[in-house]
Amino acid sequence: MALHWHEDATSCPQSPLPRLVHPLSASRRTRLCKDVTWSSKLHTPEERFHVLSRKVTNNSNPDAVLECLGVRWELHCAVLSSSDTLCELYTSSKRQRDVQLHERAVKASRASSSAHGKGLVYRNWHLSGLLILRLPVKDASINKEALSFALRILYDPEERPDEWGEAVLSAAALLGMSNLFQKCLKKMMADISSSNVCSFHQASCKFKETFLQRACERWLELFFVTELSSHIKLKDLPFDLLLKTLRSPRLFAPNEYEVLRVVLYWLYLQLNPLRQTPPAHSTVITFFSRETTVFLELPQGQKYITAFQALRMHGITEWQHLQELKNIRVLPESWLLNILSNHYHTLYSGGDMIVTDFSKQAMRFGMMLNQEQECCTQTINLYGFYFILQAAKMGQSNTYIFSIERLRHWDPAVPQSSAVSHPYCMRADRSVRFHITVQSYANGEWQEHSSGTVNQHFGLCKRLSRSKPFQIEGLSPPILVTFALAFPCC
Repeated sequence: MALHWHEDATSCPQSPLPRLVHPLSASRRTRLCKDVTWSSKLHTPEERFHVLSRKVTNNSNPDAVLECLGVRWELHCAVLSSSDTLCELYTSSKRQRDVQLHERAVKASRASSSAHGKGLVYRNWHLSGLLILRLPVKDASINKEALSFALRILYDPEERPDEWGEAVLSAAALLGMSNLFQKCLKKMMADISSSNVCSFHQASCKFKETFLQRACERWLELFFVTELSSHIKLKDLPFDLLLKTLRSPRLFAPNEYEVLRVVLYWLYLQLNPLRQTPPAHSTVITFFSRETTVFLELPQGQKYITAFQALRMHGITEWQHLQELKNIRVLPESWLLNILSNHYHTLYSGGDMIVTDFSKQAMRFGMMLNQEQECCTQTINLYGFYFILQAAKMGQSNTYIFSIERLRHWDPAVPQSSAVSHPYCMRADRSVRFHITVQSYANGEWQEHSSGTVNQHFGLCKRLSRSKPFQIEGLSPPILVTFALAFPCC
């Protein structure tokens, strides 16, 4: 840094940060908030910052220059107190300049004393030019836009970034702006979506923010299958987080096949990282069907085995889905043989399943109730037994009931195509173990309601065909309902 000296009768202020009134008064802040078009017309982040800072301070001279990311950001003392990092840099630079000033004054005094032979002539010296504050950036997530926004916040707290995310969070941490850091965290937690859940989770791990981390993982439990599956950002989901999501007992999915489908999409995107759009289902199936070697038996496929082991593929019972499993060269033949033999055993034993761990073996069926829906039903066929899963709102209240009812194969609720092409079991009763989980958003968070595990015999007569209604009050859409069923041996 080049320092220029000259004599002056005025000494430097003693305090490194003068107590000044913030240049942005209430009336001026209101006026700036109304003028929302000026910043959007500027092309670069540095332009947006410089225009705002000059407008707020009425073009007053800056007190320091921050050199960061290859840009010189002109700053004023009055706003530095909101940034711990800038305060420290300014104080340190000011102290260093004062030391240099003192040393220069002493040398000048000695020279003057030697020249005149008596007495000391005191002179006040100060540096001309602005204080230079240099701030290196090692975090690759911090860009000029994020830094510009963080600096603009110093001048106008009403400023808004183009996007709340890791870049803003990192910039706030770099500048020591705790208020901005907490505000950014709050905004991120309230705005989790398919486009940012992976990056938000990465940021939460980076800064060890457990609340944001849990919020991202909770979002994945709810929307991994229904929303993230159709977004290109699925490819950014790390393997460990994928596995954790698949193993979660709160994972919501329409059925077990849909979970497998999303995992296949994710795997396809890992093997084709340059793809910029979500793949079509036919593209994924064709990609995995053309191979001659089973993927999970290849060296590159070994690391993905645990993800497929976390799936409940015994819950895939539709013929076309089983045929698809056979066609794609992903699963080892021993896995396919085990799935098909279990289906064969269950069909020919009247539906009896070998259930050793209900929480991991139950077959899940999910449905979602939106604001407009007051009733939702789904008809399922398991090993020749037909059931209708129901969720309904009671009148105008916020109370909902959830139930399971066994159907006869000639019941109007059973699709004609299903009755013709699927097996039908003539057993009069069927022992069913089921669990109903209801998840809804209330009081700023997703809440979970559980029926607990229920064992019941379902008969064909009206009195024995329906489960006891599971009733919950205080629900508000969207409501995600999961029915988990298994047929234990009688």
